Amino acid sequence: MPDENDPSYARWSAAIRREMTALDDGAVVVGHSVGGTILVNALAERPPERELRAIVLIAAPFVGAGGWPGAEFELPHDLGARLPQGVPVHVFHGLQDETAPPSHADLYARAIPQAQLHPLPGRDHQLDNDLSEVAKVISPDDPEPLTPA
Repeated sequence: MPDENDPSYARWSAAIRREMTALDDGAVVVGHSVGGTILVNALAERPPERELRAIVLIAAPFVGAGGWPGAEFELPHDLGARLPQGVPVHVFHGLQDETAPPSHADLYARAIPQAQLHPLPGRDHQLDNDLSEVAKVISPDDPEPLTPA
């Protein structure tokens, strides 16, 4: 992301949109930490032209009521309704995350009723550098896990 140590919605959402134009239909988009917050906000603001197979948020802070303050990144109150319809949303969050509180995953679940939560006990903000659960969900070899049970 441009100027990674100084996240800006304007710069990062523009970069995300540029990258999404290069995607094929059926891509999975993944955002970690504030990148996930900006990704989901950008998707809600303007759905991509390509058909997505899934949206994945990893340790994404929730910015808005009940979460962190921050007008630049604040998520719309109707977030779930604004996201591309029929696209599964997966929210992964380590329960030992000391950067973005695990309760933020619950806030996403309220804001995105179609979201499937994946709480990961004993995992930190980086999921202890283990993305095996994420890989199982987004594996192109088995499209079934993307659909919530």
